[in-house]
Amino acid sequence: MSSHNNMPPDKNTNPFERRDGIPRSPPTSTGKRLLSQLSPSSVSPVEKRHQPIRDEPQSPVISLLDTSSAVDDSFNYCELVREASSYLGKINEFANDTVSRRNNFANKSDIMNLTQKLTTIVSLLAIKNSSLETKVANLERDLLSVKLNQVVKPAPAATPVSYSEALKLKLAKSVPPVETRKPLPCVIAYPTQEKSAELKSAAETKQALMKVINPADGFQFHGVKKTANSGVLLRLTSESQVKKLKSVEALKSAGLRLETPKGRSPRILIKDVPQHITDDNFLLSLYNQNVNGEINVTQDQFMSSTKIVRRRILNKEYNNRKWIGIELDPKVRQHLIETKEKLFIDWAMCRFVDDVELVRCANCQQYGHTAKFCRDTKPCCKHCAEGHSSDSCPKKDKDDFKPVCGSCLRYKKPTDHPTGSPDCPTYKSKMEQLILTTRYG
Repeated sequence: MSSHNNMPPDKNTNPFERRDGIPRSPPTSTGKRLLSQLSPSSVSPVEKRHQPIRDEPQSPVISLLDTSSAVDDSFNYCELVREASSYLGKINEFANDTVSRRNNFANKSDIMNLTQKLTTIVSLLAIKNSSLETKVANLERDLLSVKLNQVVKPAPAATPVSYSEALKLKLAKSVPPVETRKPLPCVIAYPTQEKSAELKSAAETKQALMKVINPADGFQFHGVKKTANSGVLLRLTSESQVKKLKSVEALKSAGLRLETPKGRSPRILIKDVPQHITDDNFLLSLYNQNVNGEINVTQDQFMSSTKIVRRRILNKEYNNRKWIGIELDPKVRQHLIETKEKLFIDWAMCRFVDDVELVRCANCQQYGHTAKFCRDTKPCCKHCAEGHSSDSCPKKDKDDFKPVCGSCLRYKKPTDHPTGSPDCPTYKSKMEQLILTTRYG
């Protein structure tokens, strides 16, 4: 897991990453890519992305991923999931070890590929296992109805699986499932232009807000958080609560205005970009060679709504290429995902994936910020969750060492897994929140 916005994640647990034929989007029960599970978009017409990995023999585990074949009861799905997850944890720990990564740089690509394959196996097995459980439940219900001489009603048609439901992977029983919930409605309170000189910080805005809003009037606040530009974000329990808050006349007299958050713009990571190309020429090539004339977006609209958010320069071993992460308009992103196998940039054809990176602090092990902006003065070890640096952990090399998740410790969740593991309840919950608050459509 990357801890810096300018560096792509080493652990490669991005659910949209693809390597060696792995699809960019979350796998589905049919083995094909449903873009509706990635976002509110439609299914991609490009079928070449779903071809199996070439030049590799099909193992018994991979054969289970073909849902059209008969189910082999000799395989224990939960055992396979636990085994794949344990391998993934070991590989991620090795890939994140600074010394090992420096000494084995040539093997880094292989480690990342294997990590992605294991992640795909875990996801597909979990979804298939959930589908089989539903079929068994329907059969048991039908058998019970026959015994009671009742008319067996046909099973209801399967409803499309939303992307948030696909994220909630039902893994082994030892891993507690993550509760899926919709993001709460929220508003942001900002000082008006007349009061901006007086309310210079989010703390001052919060004080002014608390003077005119009384929770005893029937307001149900789920949370209050300071934001940039002297703003205060208010999470409420329902949309009716938001309307009620906006109707308070005392807010105007206090010099406060309420705005509804627009949400996070989608991001894509474009790989294999030639190093010599400048940022301006990169954006112009992206528009002229992939967008212009295909959708109704002018060059000015594209340039104003698209910005580069991170980049990584690769060395000569990768032919002097670089990775560029951009934030763009949802309509443009949907067009590229649905119609493009690769993007044309100058004289190069570049791979691209949805960029959903969950940043974790290397100091406190919590998600949403980096160590540079961490407010905790006492560190938290990513190995044992105790108050010392992760590099100087005295327990991690012992034979009887058992990892303790520093991220879950704060939220009082099960901690019997490595920090940053894809099975981590806190990681899955934060990843789900990130995707649900992104404007894909």
